[in-house]
Amino acid sequence: MKQAMSKRKRCAIVGIGNRAHSWVGGIVERHPDVSELVGLCDLNQDRCHDINAAYGTQAAVFADYDRMLAELHPDLVVVTSPEGFHREHIEKALDAGCDVATEKPLCITLDDAAAIVAAEKRSGRKLFMAFNYRHIPLCSKIRELILGGAIGRPVSMDLTWYLDYKGHGASYFRRWHRMMKLSGGLLVTKASHHFDLANWWMDDVPEVVYGQGRQNFFGPGHNPFVGERCSTCPHAKACAWYTDVCVVDRTEKLSQELGYRVKGVRNYVNDACPFGPEVDIPDTMSVQVRYRNGGLLNYSLNASVPYEGWNLAINGTKGRLESKITDNKPSPGWQERFQITGPDGRVLKGKGYAVTDWPAEYGVHVMPHAGDDYEVRLPNIAEGHGGGDWKIFEAALADRYPESDALSVFANAVSGAFSTAIGAAANASILSGEPVHLTPITTDWTN
Repeated sequence: MKQAMSKRKRCAIVGIGNRAHSWVGGIVERHPDVSELVGLCDLNQDRCHDINAAYGTQAAVFADYDRMLAELHPDLVVVTSPEGFHREHIEKALDAGCDVATEKPLCITLDDAAAIVAAEKRSGRKLFMAFNYRHIPLCSKIRELILGGAIGRPVSMDLTWYLDYKGHGASYFRRWHRMMKLSGGLLVTKASHHFDLANWWMDDVPEVVYGQGRQNFFGPGHNPFVGERCSTCPHAKACAWYTDVCVVDRTEKLSQELGYRVKGVRNYVNDACPFGPEVDIPDTMSVQVRYRNGGLLNYSLNASVPYEGWNLAINGTKGRLESKITDNKPSPGWQERFQITGPDGRVLKGKGYAVTDWPAEYGVHVMPHAGDDYEVRLPNIAEGHGGGDWKIFEAALADRYPESDALSVFANAVSGAFSTAIGAAANASILSGEPVHLTPITTDWTN
C-alpha cells in the first residue's frame, strides 16, 4: 500500500561490497525523491569514498559501526556485509531503533536466526528480507498456481540447482565464501534463496532436515596447480583455471560488463585459488526436508555443471507442475574469450567455445489429475535479478507495496530464519551423519 512520506528515508549501508552498489543505485537513482544515503560503513573506508565519488553522494563515512548508528540514527540500515557479520549488524540496528533491509542469507547459524527474530520482536522495528527470487515472474506464477489449487496441496518437491563450473559456481570458491565460518557454505549463502522458495511454495514450516555434502570438484587435491591468488600465481600460464578478474586497472568496458559503477570493489579478493587449502565448503550437496504438514523436499546443489539452471517438480494432491531453467552466466571477462550464441545459433559476442544465451521466456507445465495439461509462459527479465531488485527497492526504500500482497511475496525475518534454518541444519547433519530436528528450536518463531 502506498504511504505518504513527510521526509526522505535516511538510509545507511554496512558492508561495501559488490551488492552494496545495487542498493546505492536504488537509493540515489531509482528513489531519490523518498530516500537519501546518509551513511556508509566498512573497515576499508576507501570503499566508502569510492561510493561517494562514483555516485556524487556526500554520505558520512565510518569504519566503526556502533559509532555510525549512534551519530546518524538512520531510519533504515541496509546490511550487505559478509554473512558471518549479519547477526551483529542486524541486532544492533534493530536495538538502535532502525528498520533493517538485509541481503540473503539472514545469517549462517540457527542461534543467529533465533537471536535476530527475538531482536525484531523486542525492538518493535521491522526487518525486510531481500529475497528477490520471489519477485521473478516465474516464481510468483508458481506460487499463484499453487494457491489457486492447480495441483491441490503440495505433498512433495524435487528441486535441483546447477551452477556453471567455470563462472558462477567457481566464483564462490574464489572469494571469502569458500570458508564455512564466513559464509555457511553454499547451503546457506546460495541455497537460502532456494529453501525460501521451497518453504514459500509448500506454504509450510520445515521440521526435520538431513543433509549430505562432498568436495568432488573444488578444494585441495582437485587440480595439479595450486597457488594463493591468480594475480600472483607462478602457474598462471599453465593453469586452465587462471582468471583475470583480479585486474585492478580495469577498462571502462570491463567495468560495464561487471555491472558496477566503480571499477571493481577496492581490495576485494575474488581471484583466490579455488583449490587452495582454505576451501572447506562442499561443492556437491543433497538435502531432504520433512515439513510440519507432511510434505517432503528433495533438494540438490552442484557447483560444477557446464551450465546454469534448475529443475523443479512439485507433486500435489490434485496434480503436478514442472519447470526448468537453462541459463548461461559466464564469469566477468568470459565474454571476451568465449562465444555467446542465441537460440538460432547466431554468435552474439565473444570468441572460442560456444555457450548458450539466456532464454527470453520460462515455462511452467501444469498436469492436473482431472483435465488436460497446459503450459504457462513467463518473460525472463535479464536485469536486476529477474526484476526482483526493483520491487525490493521500491518496497524497502519507498514503502511502496501493492494494495494486496495476496501471494505473500514480501519476506520478513521469520522467512529468512526458516530459510537459514534448513541450510544450517543441513550443514550440521553433514558433520554428524544424523538428521536435525528443527521443531524444538523454531516453534516460537511463528508465534
